Amino acid sequence: MNSPTSNAGNHTHLVDEALENQSFIPRLSLVLYPDQVLRSVCQPVETFDSALRDLADEMLSLMQHHRGIGLAAPQVGLRHRLIVSRIQDHPLVLANLEVKDSTEPRDFIEGCLSLPGVQVNVRRPERIRVTGYDQHGQRRSFGAVGLWARVLQHELDHLNGVLICDYKQHETDQCQHCPLELPTKLIEQRKHRSRPNPRR
Repeated sequence: MNSPTSNAGNHTHLVDEALENQSFIPRLSLVLYPDQVLRSVCQPVETFDSALRDLADEMLSLMQHHRGIGLAAPQVGLRHRLIVSRIQDHPLVLANLEVKDSTEPRDFIEGCLSLPGVQVNVRRPERIRVTGYDQHGQRRSFGAVGLWARVLQHELDHLNGVLICDYKQHETDQCQHCPLELPTKLIEQRKHRSRPNPRR
């Protein structure tokens, strides 16, 4: 996810889909729309080793280089349920994350490092409960509010192949013709994977 105050520049494309051979981590590059990997439903992380920690560190460095505040594995060409984020110098690495609880949603204009120049008004819960695993395989469970909640949901969407353009509500929100457009029913099913029912 873009920082609310920054814009993404020109980026190179990553062809490699590795990490299956976890002893080798390629130098990462940002994947840009319309690369098909951005529509992947990612697979759970099963091995928590030094290769995964190196990957997370490299993703954090790449994200900061592009002035982002969140990055998901498919944005570097990998189909793994891994995300990184850093807000106000607080880094976070999460694998296999899930949103367990949420409150009523609010609107906010979001950008995405993989869709440079695109901004869409997205409605998301302001408070969520998150579970997942850190880069050492330790289970984490915590509440997130405000920008943290939004970034985590944005990156979780990436792990389910959902993009911000799938939230377009008005003609002015629409991207140019979408070569990765999916059927509305499938998009709604994927969004549902990212969010539970709101708390009552």
